Amino acid sequence: MQDDDRLLRALTEAGASPDPTPPDVLDAARAVYTWRTVDADLAALVHDSAAAAPALAGMREEEAELRTLSFEAPGLLIELGVSPAALLGQLVPPEPATLTLRYEDRTTVVVPVDADGCFRIAPQPAGLFTLTCETADGRRVVTSAIRL
Repeated sequence: MQDDDRLLRALTEAGASPDPTPPDVLDAARAVYTWRTVDADLAALVHDSAAAAPALAGMREEEAELRTLSFEAPGLLIELGVSPAALLGQLVPPEPATLTLRYEDRTTVVVPVDADGCFRIAPQPAGLFTLTCETADGRRVVTSAIRL
């Protein structure tokens, strides 16, 4: 009976304070995660109007009502305008495509992109998300993750 109690206590203590994950396991997990979009180009955030910009002398310091973001991949720019009601966007150069909004919980929303490269996502996305653009010729471009 005492051996059972001792074993139970040892197991309880072991479960209460697990060892930290070894760094090499974390590195391997990150490496595997990067392969999820190996067939897609990454569009990096190159502009965010919400980022602090130095004030110019004599200029008004009023905040713009529309936040703008730009994601750039080789040969494609994804321009976004964030309004209170929606996320408005355009592909440059313009072309028809399909856009997939993917939240961190893996929920997705598919949005058509018209021939002028324009799209609208309403309501405005909440939380961390990425956008995947699939063009008519089969090219896939994924934005870096963003939180509005």
